[in-house]
This record gives sequence, C-alpha cells and structure tokens, in this order.
Amino acid sequence: MYEQEKQLMDQAIATYRKGNADGAELMFKEFIKQYPESSLADNACYNLAKIAYGKGDKASALSWYEYLLENYPDSDAAYFGKDEYVDLCHEMGKEVSELSDECYFKGVDLLKKGKLEEAEAEFNRLIKEYPTCEYVDNAYYQLGIICKKRGDKEGAKKYANIILTQYADTDAALQCSALLN
Repeated sequence: MYEQEKQLMDQAIATYRKGNADGAELMFKEFIKQYPESSLADNACYNLAKIAYGKGDKASALSWYEYLLENYPDSDAAYFGKDEYVDLCHEMGKEVSELSDECYFKGVDLLKKGKLEEAEAEFNRLIKEYPTCEYVDNAYYQLGIICKKRGDKEGAKKYANIILTQYADTDAALQCSALLN
C-alpha cells in the first residue's frame, strides 16, 4: 500500500514542479481522499496550502494550514506549516489560533508578571488541550512553581511527583528538587 501512496505523492510533486499547479492540486486532494491516514498525508495538506497561497487564494491556504495543524499536529509538515500559518494570519489581519507553544509562553509571561491565577489557567489549558505537546512537562513544573509561590507545599509536591513519574527523562524532572525544597 505504501508504494501506491508514495507513487501518487511523487507524481503530484513532479506535476507541481513542472508548473502545473492545478493538476498537482487535484492529485494532492485525491491523495488525502484516498489515504487520509498515510504518513504522507500531512505533506499533501502542506502542498495544498502552498499551492493555494501561490494562486493568491489566501482563505483556502489558511484553511489547508488549519486542516494540517488540526489533523497532523505532530508531523514535520505541521512543524514547518505552523510559522507560515501564523504569518498568513497576520497578513490577513486575522487573530492567530492559539497553538501549544503560544499557550505555554503566554502562561510563562503571565507568571513573570505575577498573575498567578491567569498563568495557572493557561498551563492547565495547555495540559488539557495539548496533552502530547512538548511543553506539558514544563507546564506541570510551572504549576508546581505557582503552588510554591502560594506556600502550597503539597501542591508543589503533587506536580513534582507527576513530572518524576510521567516525564522522568525531561529537563523538568531534573529541576524538580526546586519544587520539593
């Protein structure tokens, strides 16, 4: 099955490189229709966003980026597409849909400003809405810091235990002693 997927993807890319954006667009859409679970489907979405943008159809490009980020959030194409999506939102004057890293850094900024309740809400939202993102361990750590600032030693210990049991191989785990002192 993978050979068929790769063959269709290669054909679509070759068609695009030859300057036939309309033909490539049809092939990429067909790819997503036939192989939505393929490890290459994220690339098809990304290419559809690029084609739409190249044609000046920013709304369609935005839609394809959103589809990519929603359906294939941990893919390589999403990694590259995320910044392009944010840039396109700014270009179109649209509010950027929050992504996991923006949520985390918003919480960090709120914490620096001493807005503990708002920071706590952001970190909890990140954990709930983006449970597989790379910042979850750090969000738990920041929640432990908030507890420590409030004098809640048990809360800080709770978050340290979560990190040490679920995220033992992370930088947050190395810093947990700060939560326990």
